[in-house]
Amino acid sequence: MSILIRLIYASKVASHFGPMDMHDILAKSRRNNISVGVGGLLVMSDGHFFQALEGGRAAVHQTYGRILRDPRHADSVILSCQEIGKRSFTDWSMGYALSNEKNRKLFLSYSAESRFLPLHLSAPMAEALLQEIGDHARQIGGAELAV
Repeated sequence: MSILIRLIYASKVASHFGPMDMHDILAKSRRNNISVGVGGLLVMSDGHFFQALEGGRAAVHQTYGRILRDPRHADSVILSCQEIGKRSFTDWSMGYALSNEKNRKLFLSYSAESRFLPLHLSAPMAEALLQEIGDHARQIGGAELAV
C-alpha cells in the first residue's frame, strides 16, 4: 500500500512564460495526474507558482521531478512534504487559482511584504493558505478560477 503524502512547493515563473503556457501546464498536469493518482491545487500570484501535490509518495515525487525539469519554473523550493491521513484536494486532478484584486487580501494576510512571496512561507503557513484557497474555490464551485 502506498503512503499518501502532500508536497507543497513554490517557484518563480520563468521570464519567458507566455499566455498559452498556463493552459498547457494545466492540460498536461490534469491528464498526467489522473493516470497516476495525483491531485492538487496550483496557484499563480505575483510571478510565482505555489502548489500542493497529493497522492502516493512515488507518484508525487515523480511529478515534482517533472516540474523541476520544466523550464517554465525557476528556483523551486519545497515548503512542506509530509505524510497525510487523507487528501485535501480530492476535488481536482489539478485545481487552479489565480491571485486577483478580489482575493488580494487573502494572499497578503500570509505575507510580511506588500506583495505575495510564497518562497518565504513557513510549512504551516503554506498548508493553511492552500487550505483556505481550496475551501474558497469549493464554495464558489470551481476547479479553475480566480478565487
